[in-house]
Amino acid sequence: MIIGGKTWPKDRRWIAVVTLVSVAAIVGYGQEWRLTGSLPGGGSRVGLTCGIVAGLIILFELLLWPRKRVRSWRIGSAQSWLRAHIWLGLLAVPLVLLHARLLFIGGLLNQALMVVFAIVIVSGIWGLVLQQYLPRALLENVPAETIYDQIDHVSRQQCRDAWRLVDASCEAAGPPAGHGSPGGRGTEKGLPPPEESAPEEEESDHAVVTGFRSMTGIQGRVVETLAVHAVIPGTAEIRRRFTADIRPYLLAGRRSDSVLDSVTGAARFFASLREDAPPEAGWLIDHLEQACACRRQFDLQARLHRWLHGWILVHLPLSVLLGVLLAVHVPVALLYW
Repeated sequence: MIIGGKTWPKDRRWIAVVTLVSVAAIVGYGQEWRLTGSLPGGGSRVGLTCGIVAGLIILFELLLWPRKRVRSWRIGSAQSWLRAHIWLGLLAVPLVLLHARLLFIGGLLNQALMVVFAIVIVSGIWGLVLQQYLPRALLENVPAETIYDQIDHVSRQQCRDAWRLVDASCEAAGPPAGHGSPGGRGTEKGLPPPEESAPEEEESDHAVVTGFRSMTGIQGRVVETLAVHAVIPGTAEIRRRFTADIRPYLLAGRRSDSVLDSVTGAARFFASLREDAPPEAGWLIDHLEQACACRRQFDLQARLHRWLHGWILVHLPLSVLLGVLLAVHVPVALLYW
């Protein structure tokens, strides 16, 4: 959730409420401290009040997950719940500290409760900070963004598209099996079979490939139809280097440990490829270079996605554990009050 900008009026009201309640709790705590001459504990009037309010806030925080999962709930919008989740969670921090006698806490249960509470708050703040920057970084640096779960599928499709062009335009390194002339749709070792790479295109002089275009600030994937009139002489090296270097990178990305994973390494690679290829193959090399650049964006998207969502793996289970510990803490505290 982004804080600020268009949401600032709503956030400002929440900030005012959190500040006023926190100040009121601190003033009341200080007043009782002055009257009693000792730090008020969880059983004091202020400490007990802060504990009850903090406990109710924690219970409300735990309701956010079922609110997201159960779409039939019509109690406020998801954005309103998330905003309340953030600001009430921050409000719980001073209330819990006052209830716990400023961290002068006692038994093992109380210590475990405070440690888990601290980790939940810190992980939540970390996630909130990431949400302020990573979506913008994703938008600016990954114009070819696709659905995260579909990255491998899209990469395989992109590899098949590139193979269509290479197979239709480049000389073969040797006579392909089942064909008497170079450049046919033969199957080379490790490449997609003909029926997977170019179905229904046996005699076509065009190759239909997916691409990416960014124009006038509008970004999105496009479908291109590239004319392939004949095999380009002197392009056997492009086919060879596609098989050896480009294809593994398009399929595996940074896991391939390829020089193409680096912008500078890819620039040197394709500059060398252009030196060894005829000028007529420049458009093909440009397309292969664009495909590799798109794969680098997919890898960056995957990394940013893991950063953006990985904190939840800590925050959510520990929030549940916090609720369990709170459920144990309440009857135990009442028993020894």
